[in-house]
Amino acid sequence: MLITTIVGLALLCTAAMLLVPRFIGPEAAVRTYFDALADRDATKARELLADGSAIGQPGPVAGVDERADLSLLTNGTLRSPGYTPPRNLSIERANWTGASATVHASYDFGGPRITVTLPLMNERGMRGLPSWRITDGLLELRLDSAATGQLIVAGSSLPMATARSLVAFPGAYRVTLPEHPLYRAEPVIAFAGGAIASPSPVQVRESVRQDVEQQARAHVDGCARRNQLAPSGCPFVASSSVPVKIVAWSIVRYPELSFTLGTGGEVSVTSPAQGVAAATVVRSSGAGTSWQETVTFDIRGTVDVVDGKAVLSIAR
Repeated sequence: MLITTIVGLALLCTAAMLLVPRFIGPEAAVRTYFDALADRDATKARELLADGSAIGQPGPVAGVDERADLSLLTNGTLRSPGYTPPRNLSIERANWTGASATVHASYDFGGPRITVTLPLMNERGMRGLPSWRITDGLLELRLDSAATGQLIVAGSSLPMATARSLVAFPGAYRVTLPEHPLYRAEPVIAFAGGAIASPSPVQVRESVRQDVEQQARAHVDGCARRNQLAPSGCPFVASSSVPVKIVAWSIVRYPELSFTLGTGGEVSVTSPAQGVAAATVVRSSGAGTSWQETVTFDIRGTVDVVDGKAVLSIAR
């Protein structure tokens, strides 16, 4: 009988200890919430958030519009290396009146401290014990539209047709572009509740630039080997006030190439500085002295990936 009593008391103490974080008060609820974020446990963190119905609001989470995007409120997001939970939580003060409370807290990410005000309500939990839930514990994560139409946010792939706002747990989120053979961008860190973030500038890879420039020069050189007034598919054409025939072409200057990334992720090529080709010509009828005529030309086209390589398609 004594052993049974001791075991029962031990179980009761254990249960009481488990109930303390959730039922002791609003400050403990806030600490438990941030502990769950530190443990990267989205399920536990969401349990500390009040349901929308508890405050007469549509939607699954209090303080959040029912149309809000909740796709980041997952264990997968919090467990990603791209998520950094808040650190060094400090409860500044708490105001507690009956079934409602407000906790002022601060945290950091190794830099300046961030202050938040968290309202809570007592939902009355197990056996009537206080069950404090946060009624506005989520923040807005604002992302700018990417030229590629997609972003990777803490490991989650998100379509980005326009600037987008998501609901997020407090924390820092690594934002980058999907891996692509043509372009890249330095990742940025977006803070929930902070300024809008976008990985920019998006840049065409240097290896792609070099490959495309070589392809453009090879195309121009091939055109220059054709002794025609208007080589088919080529960017330059000779003209004269008298009928002439081409003896030879030579390239005086190759055009400068510029690369632009479109809204759908397509890469286009233009020539901000034109190239110059010289045609050595003679009159079409009879023999005569040859002379040179120069023409300017540019390169326009798109770059596509073919078998994993960048391929330039020149506009005709």
